[in-house]
Amino acid sequence: MDRLVIDGWGKYIGTDHEQIVVKERKEGTNTVTHRCIPQDLRQVIISGKGSISTDAIELLAEHGVDVVLIDWRGQVTAYISPPQMRTVNTRREQYRAFDAHAGAVLAKEFINAKLHNMSATLGTLAKSRKDTFPESAETLKNARDAVNVWIEKLDGLVIKGKTCNDVRETIMGFEGNASASYWQSLLGIIPAEFGFKDRSGRYATDPVNAMLNYGYGVLEGECWRAVHYSGLDPYGGFLHVDRPGKASMVFDLMEEFRQQVVDKSVIKIFSLGQVKPGDFTIENGVCKMADGARKLLLNELLNKLEDNIRYEDRNIKWTDLILNQARDVAQFLRGESKTYKGFWLRW
Repeated sequence: MDRLVIDGWGKYIGTDHEQIVVKERKEGTNTVTHRCIPQDLRQVIISGKGSISTDAIELLAEHGVDVVLIDWRGQVTAYISPPQMRTVNTRREQYRAFDAHAGAVLAKEFINAKLHNMSATLGTLAKSRKDTFPESAETLKNARDAVNVWIEKLDGLVIKGKTCNDVRETIMGFEGNASASYWQSLLGIIPAEFGFKDRSGRYATDPVNAMLNYGYGVLEGECWRAVHYSGLDPYGGFLHVDRPGKASMVFDLMEEFRQQVVDKSVIKIFSLGQVKPGDFTIENGVCKMADGARKLLLNELLNKLEDNIRYEDRNIKWTDLILNQARDVAQFLRGESKTYKGFWLRW
């Protein structure tokens, strides 16, 4: 199945005889630029100032296709999903787990997977630079070793009889220390002209953070889909604190995939010189990508999500892997499996 990406200005998604059509105004006329049947779609991503009709939303929902709206900063501003297809039992168990040992198990495992993926990413980057940039490779290996220290500390954290609230602060402290080493080591492989100094978070201050934020927005849309189809409440997380409107469960699941899906893609783009400083502008203190840079990143990420990887002795698409991890969370919460194993790759 494909994703339909509507990127840019003035595009319209509608229907025509049970088909999804995309129209664009050219020379004063609305011209159909794309046509497909909803059965061939898994998701529609709208990035930019486009519009979609209610007929199109209903036709897409009828065929299980979700719609994700992402703004230029990479924030998911809306998520339109088909009706819930699972029973309420999963959500009941999800809410119970928050004040039980199961919630602590999940919180710990989400970060365990993230730290292992940090370590693996640094190891891969160091290996690829061993002969060409030995000093950079050494810095990356040292950072990997520093991350491994926090993996060991997390592994030794006793959570028996505790809830996610009991262990969250400690777990996030480990993650914060590991992340500091991780991001600091990446300074040496990003060209200096892009001004990357550190992870700046929600409001990007440089091109690297602008691409990271946008990439995480695409990943968030994929995790929304996985959480929804697994019957989980997207707002009932275990690692991220509850806040009105914050999809904590979605962000919990994202932790397992940030490095392997987004970080590697962004690093690749900068390392290969596929973008230039002129592809970015600063507006009100926030870095914004030009259309070409955004389309380049979108293409890189969406192609990767459809790629196969080798995991646990089988080939599987990234999109299916993300969905499987969400389903594993649901099975663990319902008591159908004794534990939950987060996703991470060896380098």
